[in-house]
Amino acid sequence: MWIKVKIYERIENDILLDIKSGLLKPNEKLPTNQELAEKYQTSGVTVRKSLAVLVNKGYLVSIERVGTFVKEREKDLFLVNFSLEGNINEEITDIETEDILISMTKIKGEKRELKTLEIRRMYRSDSMPVGYSIDALFLKGRYLTEGIEKKAEKNIAIMDQILNSYEVKKTMEVTMDYPNKYISNRLLINENMPIFCINIHFSTVDDYPIGKRTIYVLGENITLNGKSFYK
Repeated sequence: MWIKVKIYERIENDILLDIKSGLLKPNEKLPTNQELAEKYQTSGVTVRKSLAVLVNKGYLVSIERVGTFVKEREKDLFLVNFSLEGNINEEITDIETEDILISMTKIKGEKRELKTLEIRRMYRSDSMPVGYSIDALFLKGRYLTEGIEKKAEKNIAIMDQILNSYEVKKTMEVTMDYPNKYISNRLLINENMPIFCINIHFSTVDDYPIGKRTIYVLGENITLNGKSFYK
């Protein structure tokens, strides 16, 4: 049986498909109503009807006199326990320290940045990347950039000792987002493939920031159990 699809439904379905496939990215501006009307050989009223449906469903946001944009997805926050060994489904056979450097890292909830010692690690299972982590320890003048590679083993040991201490307060958030080009290249995936991003913030009992750990993991390689803050 052949069913005729109405023009406004076709426009709606095409835009929705482009959003879900990643062709239209979050915050990307759509063509103007006039351009869409010309493309589908229909009226502006029909185009506005299609866009209004997607706005109501939460896929688009319309700004008067500016245009219509793909709405950025809300990031779900979860209360979970996480460890690479306990939550990654693949057996980790190799952990490689790829880089050690001095950088500036933004503190959660504040505009300022702090000088950090940053260590980047690749986690592999049978030579295939399954996770990538970036550890950042906020510095207080105890390290110098010169000769930092020569102190690599010592730096890693100090960082692990501090961040894994039972006296350090840890808060964690888990989101699913699209990776940037650097992370997608490291994990050998497409930038349009969403992955889990685990951010662990370390602080003193008085909430003074000590460091931050960010872990990127493919969804198929991770098991998470927790309670969402959102209903």
